[in-house]
Amino acid sequence: MADNTTSHAAADYERAVADVIPFHAVILEQVVDAALGAVPAPRRWLDTGCGPGRLVEIARARALDASFVLADPSNAMLALARARHADLPAERFVAVPSHELPQIEPFDVITAVLCHHYYRDEPSHETPGPAGRAAALRRCRALLRPGGALVTVENVRAETDAGHVLQRRRWEAWQRGRGRSENTIAAHMVREGTQFFPLRPSTLRAVIEASGFEPVEMIWRAHGQAGFLAIAAAGGAS
Repeated sequence: MADNTTSHAAADYERAVADVIPFHAVILEQVVDAALGAVPAPRRWLDTGCGPGRLVEIARARALDASFVLADPSNAMLALARARHADLPAERFVAVPSHELPQIEPFDVITAVLCHHYYRDEPSHETPGPAGRAAALRRCRALLRPGGALVTVENVRAETDAGHVLQRRRWEAWQRGRGRSENTIAAHMVREGTQFFPLRPSTLRAVIEASGFEPVEMIWRAHGQAGFLAIAAAGGAS
């Protein structure tokens, strides 16, 4: 039985993800950089969908005065994060998905990298549904102080169907170049629409904005991934 929602066992994730997500290490660095650009001296930082805790490791080296909380719905992933950050108190690790995050005092920064595209609630690529991903984003907004920053990265569709065909072709070629077999590549590509549910970047931006963020700016786009920096609006979600 899988121990998390990714295509890799938790113990293999950090090694294997580099063969699937182009520039994965760069994405983590850019997410931290964007967060600190928006909030240069954060006091409280939540990483939801934290996986094995690598992003927080990068962030802790740069945000020396920040207090970190790590959340993930996979106990196996959270165990790896605990081992990596053994100096943090046990209560800093929360075994829940984003939409079930508990009521804890507001954060200055929330990061959510490659986790919210597992929500399946949209009836089409253009019309977001009322729960799932939107609920996760609204929960993140509720836990941010006004002016706080959410930095999120998801798998996305291209803006056009023809562009999406090209996007998938490039993603397959990336994996092939990393030495993955044709069967392994095919098994991963069929996960789209069955195991993860990407939106078009323009649709995803609209969902983030409707969840109580303004402004929302794209900070990353490569292959099948897009990242956004979103600032918590004073009025909350509409």
